[in-house]
Amino acid sequence: MAGRKNYAVATEGRGLNVRKYPAQAAPVIRVLSDGEKVAVDNSVDVPSGWKKLLGVDGFIMANFLK
Repeated sequence: MAGRKNYAVATEGRGLNVRKYPAQAAPVIRVLSDGEKVAVDNSVDVPSGWKKLLGVDGFIMANFLK
Protein backbone atom coordinates (compact mmCIF):
# COMPACT_ATOMS: atom_id res chain seq x y z
CA MET A 1 0.00 0.00 0.00
CA ALA A 2 1.43 3.37 -0.97
CA GLY A 3 1.98 5.68 1.95
CA ARG A 4 2.26 2.86 4.50
CA LYS A 5 5.28 2.78 6.80
CA ASN A 6 6.08 0.56 9.77
CA TYR A 7 7.57 1.87 13.00
CA ALA A 8 8.24 0.80 16.57
CA VAL A 9 7.03 2.84 19.53
CA ALA A 10 10.01 4.45 21.31
CA THR A 11 8.92 5.90 24.66
CA GLU A 12 11.69 4.72 27.02
CA GLY A 13 9.38 2.35 28.87
CA ARG A 14 6.27 4.53 28.96
CA GLY A 15 3.15 4.13 26.85
CA LEU A 16 2.20 6.16 23.80
CA ASN A 17 -1.29 7.65 23.76
CA VAL A 18 -3.41 7.08 20.67
CA ARG A 19 -5.61 10.14 20.24
CA LYS A 20 -9.04 10.50 18.63
CA TYR A 21 -7.73 13.36 16.47
CA PRO A 22 -4.23 14.84 16.00
CA ALA A 23 -4.01 17.16 19.02
CA GLN A 24 -2.62 16.75 22.53
CA ALA A 25 -5.98 17.82 23.94
CA ALA A 26 -7.82 15.05 22.03
CA PRO A 27 -9.27 12.16 24.02
CA VAL A 28 -7.02 9.12 24.45
CA ILE A 29 -8.61 6.05 22.85
CA ARG A 30 -5.88 3.55 23.74
CA VAL A 31 -2.24 3.35 24.84
CA LEU A 32 0.52 1.60 22.87
CA SER A 33 3.36 -0.16 24.68
CA ASP A 34 7.02 0.82 24.31
CA GLY A 35 8.48 -1.30 21.49
CA GLU A 36 5.08 -2.12 19.99
CA LYS A 37 5.08 -2.27 16.18
CA VAL A 38 2.67 0.03 14.36
CA ALA A 39 1.84 0.87 10.76
CA VAL A 40 1.03 4.45 9.80
CA ASP A 41 -0.65 5.87 6.73
CA ASN A 42 1.55 8.66 5.38
CA SER A 43 -0.98 9.43 2.64
CA VAL A 44 -3.32 11.03 5.20
CA ASP A 45 -2.86 14.78 5.61
CA VAL A 46 -2.23 15.50 9.32
CA PRO A 47 -0.59 18.38 11.20
CA SER A 48 3.18 18.35 11.44
CA GLY A 49 4.43 16.03 14.17
CA TRP A 50 1.52 13.59 13.94
CA LYS A 51 0.91 10.26 12.20
CA LYS A 52 -2.36 8.51 11.36
CA LEU A 53 -2.44 4.85 12.38
CA LEU A 54 -3.21 2.50 9.52
CA GLY A 55 -6.57 0.72 9.84
CA VAL A 56 -7.41 2.47 13.12
CA ASP A 57 -9.22 5.72 13.82
CA GLY A 58 -6.33 7.11 15.84
CA PHE A 59 -3.35 9.44 15.74
CA ILE A 60 0.03 9.40 17.48
CA MET A 61 2.88 11.85 17.91
CA ALA A 62 5.61 11.11 15.37
CA ASN A 63 8.55 11.92 17.65
CA PHE A 64 7.85 8.74 19.65
CA LEU A 65 8.41 6.44 16.66
CA LYS A 66 11.57 4.85 15.38
